Amino acid sequence: MSRRHIHVLRIVVMSAVWLCVPATALACPVCFQVEDGPVVAGVRAGVGVLIGVTCAVLVGFGAFAVRLVRAEQVDPRTRGPEHPRT
Repeated sequence: MSRRHIHVLRIVVMSAVWLCVPATALACPVCFQVEDGPVVAGVRAGVGVLIGVTCAVLVGFGAFAVRLVRAEQVDPRTRGPEHPRT
């Protein structure tokens, strides 16, 4: 089988599985038709904290990457013998 045939087969199998899954299995019981209560409020707060921590880590990683790129772009006139031009 060629790579294209394998790719098409994967799409067909995943589509068949997705169509056979009942709608109630696509949502957890906490999110799907649940009355508001202290447990739901706690889960929502937990999800908010997890999203916030994830965003903070991603922003920190991006800032570190930008810092590394800017540190690499040093003015060639200020380079000393310990940093030869490449």
